[in-house]
Amino acid sequence: MEISDRLKQARIDAGFRSAREAANRFNWTGSTYAAHENGTRGIKTPEIQRYAQAFRADPCFIAFGIETQTNPIAGVSEKVLREVVNFVMDHEGAKESSADVLADLIIDLCNYAKQSGETGLGNIVDFEFARRAAQGS
Repeated sequence: MEISDRLKQARIDAGFRSAREAANRFNWTGSTYAAHENGTRGIKTPEIQRYAQAFRADPCFIAFGIETQTNPIAGVSEKVLREVVNFVMDHEGAKESSADVLADLIIDLCNYAKQSGETGLGNIVDFEFARRAAQGS
């Protein structure tokens, strides 16, 4: 895995579906960031630090492929985890659910977000609460 691949992974783990989306969010020059991510332009240490901070990623992972920070909870970035927890807890189905059901749902949704790289989990939360209620969980 090259530095550009690790940068892309950090972006995806932070919940950004595209290089353009990340560049727009952080007010970076889109072509420069895209060139860093696709490996056509080298990345200097200050840029690695800036990207790592923005994506809440380990700069050593981006630069060298070595994890020096602890892994995020449930395998997703803090941003995605917060989004999942907020969607679940704000859902009307959360009021009638036990802590174990809520925890299982959050873990399942984090696994979905990790695999798909998608954000906007509202419809999935609706579906999962309805599915779990039908199963009697």
